[in-house]
Amino acid sequence: MHLEGHHEDGGWLLSTFTLTNRVSWEMMLQAVYAAFEYFADITIFVDDQSVKLESRADVLSIPEARSIGIAGESVVVKEPMIIIFYNQVHFINLRIRCGNDDLRDLDYEGFNKIVCPIVDAIELAMYQEPVPAPVKDDATEETEDGEEEKASEASSAEPPIPPPPATEPQDSATPTDAPAPGSEPPIPLPPPEASAPPIPSPAPAPRKRSEFRCN
Repeated sequence: MHLEGHHEDGGWLLSTFTLTNRVSWEMMLQAVYAAFEYFADITIFVDDQSVKLESRADVLSIPEARSIGIAGESVVVKEPMIIIFYNQVHFINLRIRCGNDDLRDLDYEGFNKIVCPIVDAIELAMYQEPVPAPVKDDATEETEDGEEEKASEASSAEPPIPPPPATEPQDSATPTDAPAPGSEPPIPLPPPEASAPPIPSPAPAPRKRSEFRCN
């Protein structure tokens, strides 16, 4: 869309945007359906009269009229905003309440940068099939709530006290009086003294035979 201009009137910024092409009533309904994403506390107006809807999808079945508008709290500007579509006319009017001086003092470029992305997305939705809003089943919501509650309880609960470590069995080859780690080792006993080997006795000297003979 193209911003034709904007001005302040009675505490509101009034602006007009020109559509790229002329659109049908059904395409306007698709634009209003898509505009739900940019509003909170939504009210729908048909020929300047508010209408009650059971769901967002009911917008797509509103009978043809002269104009249709959507109003509520803008999730982008954080101020009340109104968009009005006119049947058989190729422009829309957009109004934003001036809740602060920053909005009131916006020039053409600043106002266009804030609002133009919104109206461009809405115009594109006129040429696309409406995307149904996600609907959660009641049972699914209850299950998710229950899981979140369990997770919260689990995170707030104190962790269990771990059991003491099991005593490792002692090796039978390890002496019971082994020194504790870090203590000084005991002084080893001196080796037993070996007994001196026996001194062998000298062998008797052999006797010499006398060279004298008796006649």
